[in-house]
Amino acid sequence: MPKRILPHLLFWFLFILLYAGVKMFFAASSDLVYPPLTRFFRFFFLEMVFLPWKAIPFYLLFYVLIPRFFEQKAYLKMTLWFLLALFVCLMGYRSMVIPVNQLWYNETPDFQVYSFKRILYSLTEILPAIALASTAKLLKSRITSLHKLEALQQEKRTAELNFLKAQTNPHFLFNTLNNLYGLARKQDENTAPAIMKLADLMRYILHECQSDRIPVEKEIEIIEAYIELEKLRYDDSLQVHFRQEIDDLQQPIAPLILLPFVENAFKHGAGENRFETKIEIVLKMEKGKLNFSIENTVDQELTEMKDGVGLENVKRQLELIYGEDYALEVESLGNVFRVELEIGN
Repeated sequence: MPKRILPHLLFWFLFILLYAGVKMFFAASSDLVYPPLTRFFRFFFLEMVFLPWKAIPFYLLFYVLIPRFFEQKAYLKMTLWFLLALFVCLMGYRSMVIPVNQLWYNETPDFQVYSFKRILYSLTEILPAIALASTAKLLKSRITSLHKLEALQQEKRTAELNFLKAQTNPHFLFNTLNNLYGLARKQDENTAPAIMKLADLMRYILHECQSDRIPVEKEIEIIEAYIELEKLRYDDSLQVHFRQEIDDLQQPIAPLILLPFVENAFKHGAGENRFETKIEIVLKMEKGKLNFSIENTVDQELTEMKDGVGLENVKRQLELIYGEDYALEVESLGNVFRVELEIGN
C-alpha cells in the first residue's frame, strides 16, 4: 500500500471513531435500548456506510477542481462543479437511508426521504466532514511548505557559506604569498622554510577543514603554524603571545573561523607598524563556551580589512554557522586594535 494513502485512511478512521462516539452519547431513544458498546459499533457501521458520500466532495475539490481551475482563476466554474458534486452526493447519501433502515432496523422509514428538511440534515453531516478534511489537508500542505522553505534556506545558507570560505582561503594565500615575495626579494634564508610551512598550512586547509566542525585542537595548530610563518619575516620588534586555556581539546568548532582575526592582526599590526608591535592572543574554552580575544598595536585607527573580504566576511560566516549563539566586538582604542569573540551559551 502506498505510503501516501495511509494518512488518508488514518484520518477517516479517526473521523468515524469521533462521529460514532458522539452519536453514541447523543443517540435517539430507539438506539438507547442497546448497551453503549453495541450502540457504538452500530453507529460505527453506519458512518462507514455513509462515509463515501462525505469524502467524495473533499477529494473532488482538492484533487480535481482546485488543480484544474484555481490557477486559471476560473473560480465560478470551480464553484459550480463543486456544488453539482455536492448535490449528487446529497442525493446519494439520501438514497442509502431506506436500505440502511431496512437492514439495521428492519423497517421502512415513515418520513419523506428526499424532503428539504432531510436533505438539509444530510448537508450538516457532509459539510463538517469536508471542513475537517480540508483543514487537515491545508495544515499538511502548510507544514510541507515550511519544510521545503527551511530546506531551501538551508541550501542558500550553505551555498553562501561555501562562497565566503572560497573567498577567505585565496585571500589568506594572497597575503602569505606577498610575505614570501618580500623574503625572496631580500634573499632571506627563511624563504625556503616559509614555503614549507605555507605548504603545510594549505594541505591542512584543503584536507582537514572540509568538515563542518573540527576539534579546537586543530584550529590551535593552524594558528600556531601561521604565527611561526609570520615570525620568519620579523625581528625582535615583533612580540607575539598566544595563551590557551582549554578544558577539552576535542571540543568541536567551525574550521578557520579564528585564523582570519590572527591574519588581520599581523597584516595591519606588524605589517603596517613602523615601531615595536605587540600581538596578544588569548583562547579560552570551558564547558563548550569559547572566548577568543586578540589585540595588536597599530600606527593608526583600524576598522577592518581594506579589501572587502576580511572581518565582514568572517562576521557573515559566524551568522550563518552560529546564528545568534555568538557575540563579536571589534574596537580601536588609540594605538590598540582589539577583537573579542564569544561562541556558545
